[in-house]
Amino acid sequence: MLQRDKKISTWNVEEGKKLAEFSPKEDATDGILKISRDGKWGAFANQRRFVEVWEVETGKLVHTFDEMDWKIGDLGFSQDSKLVFALGTQRQLLIAKPDGEVIRHEPEAVLEEERRVRMCNFGQDRWATVIERKDDEIVELVWEMPEENGRVELPRRNPPNIVGGPGFFIVFSGNEFWAGPYTNNGTFFSTTQQWIRDIRIDSIEPTNQANYAWISTWHGAEVRGSWRLGELGQMIVPLKYDPQVLVLPAPNSKRMISHAPGGQTTVFALEEDAEIRPSAYRTLTILDKIMGDKNYEVINAVGKLWEDRLEPITDNKLTTAYSELVTQVRNFRDAPRNAEEQAKWLANLVEEHPDNDVFRLALANQYHRIGTEARGSGYAYKVSPEGWMTLDKYMQKSWETIEPMLERKQVPPETFVELVIVARFQDWPRERLSPYLERAIKEAPTYHRIWKQACMSRLPRWGGAEGEAEALAAQVADHIGGKDGDILYAEVARLLYIFLRWKGLVDEAGFDQDRIMRGMVGICERAPNAYAENLALQFANEFKNHAGAHQVALLVQQRNHTYIHRLWEYDHKKYEEVLAWALAEAPPEEKTETAEPSPQQSPDEADANADQKSVDSGDGV
Repeated sequence: MLQRDKKISTWNVEEGKKLAEFSPKEDATDGILKISRDGKWGAFANQRRFVEVWEVETGKLVHTFDEMDWKIGDLGFSQDSKLVFALGTQRQLLIAKPDGEVIRHEPEAVLEEERRVRMCNFGQDRWATVIERKDDEIVELVWEMPEENGRVELPRRNPPNIVGGPGFFIVFSGNEFWAGPYTNNGTFFSTTQQWIRDIRIDSIEPTNQANYAWISTWHGAEVRGSWRLGELGQMIVPLKYDPQVLVLPAPNSKRMISHAPGGQTTVFALEEDAEIRPSAYRTLTILDKIMGDKNYEVINAVGKLWEDRLEPITDNKLTTAYSELVTQVRNFRDAPRNAEEQAKWLANLVEEHPDNDVFRLALANQYHRIGTEARGSGYAYKVSPEGWMTLDKYMQKSWETIEPMLERKQVPPETFVELVIVARFQDWPRERLSPYLERAIKEAPTYHRIWKQACMSRLPRWGGAEGEAEALAAQVADHIGGKDGDILYAEVARLLYIFLRWKGLVDEAGFDQDRIMRGMVGICERAPNAYAENLALQFANEFKNHAGAHQVALLVQQRNHTYIHRLWEYDHKKYEEVLAWALAEAPPEEKTETAEPSPQQSPDEADANADQKSVDSGDGV
């Protein structure tokens, strides 16, 4: 920490003991101070002049780099703590070892004028830089890796920052953050967090294990654990709100540090029972490496382990771990391949590994994906004859791929999902499909993806009769019974409301609103999931089900969840009103008016359109 006497001191937080203190050159205090992730080195950069490196334990000055003739905009260390870097405000760059050995020096200005720039390292030879371009109202993000380099433009809301983790980086600006560089066929993947209620993010700290990131706000009230880089999981609030207290995460530990204006510094241990989930990025990266190393027996083993798992890797509301595994294999490329070339590559895998169900389902999925993309997602009358021919051809290929599996006594539940999709596009008669659904009820009644697809096929828009979708959902839920049956019923409703909205789901499709509410409460109780909680509160508010809303709101309160999903159309006040109504022991006499749907497309409707594309392509549902 920086002391009043302009000296920098280092501390052992376990013992509360000062280790050393030292002074920057010329007692400079206007600059940047960073500590390496292993806690061995400290570096200070005066913005226009010099960089100094010390040993944290002893306070010994290790090296002073020659004064720069450019202004330093950022300073930091590599993930392995073996390198220190200084970045200029016009993208000049110095990368060196702490003892002074220069590894890379680029003194020439890249940018025409000085800008806010921030940089991070996210692995060996992996660097990412974010550049604020106020005039264009964008944030330019560039990164370099041994495999490829990348660039993307992000919307500028507030001055951006960036932090690196093992294999990933996070850009944060205002109350939003993006994670990357997860690539899928060369496409940059990023996620945005729209609402964090305490004004602005102050810091994000990824751990060495890449399992979670601590997020603290400028108001200093909360430290949040994100176990998926894109959706806030369990939140931990060990302190009462105090806008004057700075709260910082302690790297690589379940601890946080608060620093009060009077100088008091306190180290808090976070809850030991806090749930830590494997990160989606980490899991999917490992699966990619397994495919790259051709350890195909591992894919087969993971598939058998995940066959009946109902929870997804990514907390997506529509997927399961097994369906994500199939998608990961379907999309894997160790060389550039178009869609049809990818299908041929997968067909070879199936031929070489006939007992690997994941490969077979990935091939079937790729076939139907080629077909649905040829058809497109528009109105039927706009589809070309060639589009219909391609759809028919590849749906038949998909069916021929999974048909041999169905001769066995037991198949992965995901097989029935693929079957129902094929049946819908091939317009199977009811008597052909029903035996397979009867078998699925016996073998995999709780595997919700089957029944989401099957009930969707029974909506009038796909040829079903009024009430048939609800009847099938109720049949399966009754077969399961109890809370798990209600959860299945609500899972189906969570998909169908995309097409019908809540009122239509109840008034038109005939779904039982009380049973949906019971199931939604069960989903929220099953595991911390901010999206499920937001959705359940919206449903409860729609039908003024205070008892159900109260159960969900108590979970939100106990878990310290403060994430407001864009389901609320960015209406912060509306969310707070509904939450207050739900937390009340008894519903107030004055009812909260339900807002009329906006004639413009809402963010949730945008989600629905994205989900519709997933329906057509076979992803997600």
